[in-house]
Amino acid sequence: MRIAKSSEFEPKHLLSSEQIKLGSFYTPRKIVDIVHRLIKVYKNYPKAVIFDNAAGAGAFIKTEDKIVYKAAECDPIAGRFLKEKMSQNNLFIENSISNVNREKYNIARSDFLIQIGNPPYNDTTSVYRNGQKGKNICDADLFDRDLGISFLKSYNKLQSNIVCVLHPLSYLIKESNFKRLQPFSKNYRLKKGILFSSSLFQNVSNMSFPIVIALYKKNPKGMKYNDIQNFKFSIIESKKAFRLNNYVNVDSFIRKYPPRKADVQISDIGIYYHTFRDINSLIRNRGFHIQKGRHSIVVNLKDFYKYAYIYSFKRLFRPEDMWMYGNLSPLGHKQLIEDNKKLFLIYTFLSEKKIFFQLENKVMSRILKFYSIKNNELQNLSQIKKSIFSLINSLVF
Repeated sequence: MRIAKSSEFEPKHLLSSEQIKLGSFYTPRKIVDIVHRLIKVYKNYPKAVIFDNAAGAGAFIKTEDKIVYKAAECDPIAGRFLKEKMSQNNLFIENSISNVNREKYNIARSDFLIQIGNPPYNDTTSVYRNGQKGKNICDADLFDRDLGISFLKSYNKLQSNIVCVLHPLSYLIKESNFKRLQPFSKNYRLKKGILFSSSLFQNVSNMSFPIVIALYKKNPKGMKYNDIQNFKFSIIESKKAFRLNNYVNVDSFIRKYPPRKADVQISDIGIYYHTFRDINSLIRNRGFHIQKGRHSIVVNLKDFYKYAYIYSFKRLFRPEDMWMYGNLSPLGHKQLIEDNKKLFLIYTFLSEKKIFFQLENKVMSRILKFYSIKNNELQNLSQIKKSIFSLINSLVF
């Protein structure tokens, strides 16, 4: 993503599909101001240079500053806006993650380089709204399927001293994503992180997710995933904070993906659940089904209550600041799920009658007997729903 909600910086020249491919969702002014507040102390360093290598129409370029600004942008039409704001000697209309080095931008090795901006973030393996897939054309050592991770790697290649940019919080809090950040994570340390909802941008999906305004400082010690787990992120316009280690998820005891070749492939009760990666995908994707597909998780009798919990979580997890949790795995304490398995199962049966009434009577009877559920207990949906809502939403604070 790049650029602002303010009409001055809206990407009106781009079709919706092109905005998605280029990540051109422009940055609200209040977010730009936070970035400049975070880097203010570094602007006074000798030979300071501020560089935005995904500058869009220049939301982050402050011409009133008595400091050298440089900008790169691959969209030539957006570049027209930049030409009105800054010196041609400091403007580069090109792919800024290809042939990355300081020399091409006339940045000296002795310059104190401050990287700012809102680089594009988009998984090029996903399908865009128009059904096409994009390409990440960049240096081989920067390549990643997500453009935003490639941009973070480019800051390391430029040997930036300070990096203050916007990117999805998922780059840090999902361990698999964090591993992809090398070598950036080996050479930079997170100093400040401020979260806000992606809903502040225009033309994004209804499923909001957390964006972090991240201030990194070059540090040979780098950062480890454990540092991120314990990092205290502040939240814009709120006294709340977010620390990953405060939350327990279901990853250690509930399968989220289809079976591997060596695993059981067919459910012993004919029930399956659609794969899910995080809370957002859980809510977006369908749940229980009885026709196995390529994205189906096998639900066996002994584990059925776990997916009854997952279904209950999908339907009823709705904290006030939902956007903040969407990239986490579904939350849940193992003991809480074990202690309330009957409650989750009854809620599931009552809420998904169309699915479970398709099962043979002997299969349904087998499930009810295994979990000691009597037919007269399959009622009072509103009260059960209220109890589960309270249980599940107590997992956040």
